Amino acid sequence: MIDIVYTGDVRSTPEVSKQNHQMLFDKISKLTEYQIHDFTSPKGERNFTPCPFERGGKDTYWIKETLRRGQGGGVQVWQFMNAVRLTKNPYIIRMRTDNWFTEKSIEVIIKELKCIMNNEYEIGFFGSNWLEGAIGEEHDKILLSERGQPEVPKRTEDFLIISKRDGLKNFDETINGLIAIKGANGIRSGNKCFRFIIPEKSMAYKHLCQIYLMRTTYNKGYPTDKQVCYDYLMSYCKSEHEAGKMEPSLEWWRNKEWK
Repeated sequence: MIDIVYTGDVRSTPEVSKQNHQMLFDKISKLTEYQIHDFTSPKGERNFTPCPFERGGKDTYWIKETLRRGQGGGVQVWQFMNAVRLTKNPYIIRMRTDNWFTEKSIEVIIKELKCIMNNEYEIGFFGSNWLEGAIGEEHDKILLSERGQPEVPKRTEDFLIISKRDGLKNFDETINGLIAIKGANGIRSGNKCFRFIIPEKSMAYKHLCQIYLMRTTYNKGYPTDKQVCYDYLMSYCKSEHEAGKMEPSLEWWRNKEWK
């Protein structure tokens, strides 16, 4: 059985998220049983340990003026490791409420979930990267860490994480490793911090695929992949400089044949 855990803030439009995420859950149900756990803040964190990291201000849909600062990456890992601590099944999937899954990304997730359940590797990190690598690829599988490798990567994707429970570092070792980092910037973002959940004994991959994040609310019906992707890309274009960096990704969006 799989524990599916939601952590972090509740973002975007819950009704739309629920409908989109159910497509993934329906596919998972054909493999095995699963349980969904809501550990979103604040109510879902009532049984968590005290947070050792600065949580910063309110984070509202990637608006620069209200974007959470502080030690947000450390907070995200602390949330996830508490969810691990409070669940028990042999596999765990970490979800964000603002994840948007395309059909192609669901195919990738299910394929790699099977690999993990077949003991091919222990941890999979899923997301998309629009500033480097193969922009818009349906699937780019990249080895992060070999079994027995003492060094961990500098960063990884963190939209969705699949792991064998016994393939993770324990709670104290993970949190203490993050506390030992000097400088707030080192633990500001999740993609710099989730690498600390990888123990030396585990093999880990990151997967770049067509998962997007919902950066706005959708109150006029169920949006298309094209619309969600556009809103996601534009959330990084708050200045002329940022828009220039995102132009290759926007060009990919304009040229893609959307359903």
